[in-house]
Amino acid sequence: MAATTMRQRIGIGLALAVILGAGACSTGGKTPFASASATQKQFLRAAVTWDLNKNGDVTCEEWKAYVGGLFQEADANRDGTLTPDEFTVMAHRDRLFETARFTYFDARGDGRLSLAEVTNKPNPAFRLLDSDGDCRLTPEERAGRSARAHSHGNSHG
Repeated sequence: MAATTMRQRIGIGLALAVILGAGACSTGGKTPFASASATQKQFLRAAVTWDLNKNGDVTCEEWKAYVGGLFQEADANRDGTLTPDEFTVMAHRDRLFETARFTYFDARGDGRLSLAEVTNKPNPAFRLLDSDGDCRLTPEERAGRSARAHSHGNSHG
């Protein structure tokens, strides 16, 4: 089952990359991928997997719930922090954490990660794609198009 989940995530990531690439055609060749670092690109590819309620939008709350669940699973001794070895468990569950390594999240530089360090680290996908700053990535934003340009006054609820 884990292999199927990994294949599905890779497939979703590839599909998102294709969608973002298609967005480049409609925006003069400029997408968030154009100038993104390897870590930022991995966050962009993974964004679709954080849609926990499967409504099409990805929110900051969903990201925090997603990473919080992975954190809790990885915290083997239940002390509320992750060691580099425990963090490796997260990386095995989601490849994003192979790219965004332990040191990316270790704000205090103490060799241990608190849940707050992981969930409060600014998520590059939101910084790069959230065109209207509402902490919600719509399908249009994930495709590299401005939400304002495509909302036509519709509310996302």
